Amino acid sequence: MVSRFILCFACLTGATAALAAGTEIATDQPIINFRLPEFTPEGNRAWLVRGSEARYATEGQINITGLNLSIFTGLPDGKVETLILSPAALVRYTDMVAQGKDTIRVINDRFDATGTTWNYSHKEKKVSIAGNVRVVLHTELKDLLK
Repeated sequence: MVSRFILCFACLTGATAALAAGTEIATDQPIINFRLPEFTPEGNRAWLVRGSEARYATEGQINITGLNLSIFTGLPDGKVETLILSPAALVRYTDMVAQGKDTIRVINDRFDATGTTWNYSHKEKKVSIAGNVRVVLHTELKDLLK
């Protein structure tokens, strides 16, 4: 009985290796419903890049259609701090930067911002929006016009 198990396991392993040897990866084909998480050194969520479609751009870069970027607090609670939405973006996952020329919407508890031609650096936790910027603050501004 044990020898049959070993024989079956050996056959399955050989078949899997044969299939893997003939597998080709095509970089010109899109990945549908793309997801790419990133974690802190402690194992907590840092960000989650999602898109309706992703295509390989160059080494370390992905073109995303329908970007939905969730930025987490990085704490064990796993709460989303900010959400970035854009119809199209380029994500450099090696240095955790996202950018695009299309529209962007940045949503968090303190403000809601929209615009075009943007850049987000996760290491700096900084969003830059260059065109058609509109910001709605969700906070009280006391004595602003004094």
